[in-house]
Amino acid sequence: MTRRAVLRWPNGSDWGHLAEVPDEGGLPRFTGFVRMTDPRVRALIAGNTPQPVDDDMWEVHFTAAETELVPA
Repeated sequence: MTRRAVLRWPNGSDWGHLAEVPDEGGLPRFTGFVRMTDPRVRALIAGNTPQPVDDDMWEVHFTAAETELVPA
């Protein structure tokens, strides 16, 4: 089973937050904050296209296997 996750951050912010999407659906569960300058975050964003959401937010959907940012 592939775990799905979301990285979301305000435009221009130094911090973003990670959330894991439950297999059964529903709201994502917060897993932690990340610095947007972290090389792992930069690589994740480079490999996935961020989408604008809400007013001033960006979001990237990915699988947990794509990064070590999401706790096992």
